[in-house]
Amino acid sequence: MTRVFQFIFGLAFAICLGMHPAIAVERPFDLTGTGTLQVMTDDNGQLTSGDLNASGTATHLGKWTQIGNLVFTFDQSKPDIIFASGDTTFTAANGDTLEAEIKNSELDTTTGISTGQFVFIGGTGRFQQAQGSADFTVTQDLNSGTFDVVAQGQIDY
Repeated sequence: MTRVFQFIFGLAFAICLGMHPAIAVERPFDLTGTGTLQVMTDDNGQLTSGDLNASGTATHLGKWTQIGNLVFTFDQSKPDIIFASGDTTFTAANGDTLEAEIKNSELDTTTGISTGQFVFIGGTGRFQQAQGSADFTVTQDLNSGTFDVVAQGQIDY
């Protein structure tokens, strides 16, 4: 009886090992794209927030689209800099989504160049447990609201 129990236990253990989810692997992440930013202002004409829409190509996403929301803050000691934070969703070619927070973003209004970071916080499909980050640079036409974006970093999923 003991050998039968050992066999069944061993078989069950082997099956459980086979069902263990794959371990996330750190992979390089590269993204390029273009988009538009529609800004909102308060009654005094001060920028308050913005909605972004973009598309492009990226490793692990293929062709992607993006929607996101930004909140702007200002520092009187840096009048030419606009700070932004927010959240965004990238949708991959196959429909999987990659969620990210936008952090440490600074737009220099004299150059139209913004830098910051996408911090990946999950998603759907293969990105459900995604983690990692990518540093981005945005070159924006401050008159039209159009922009080009490039990002490089690492993603685990």
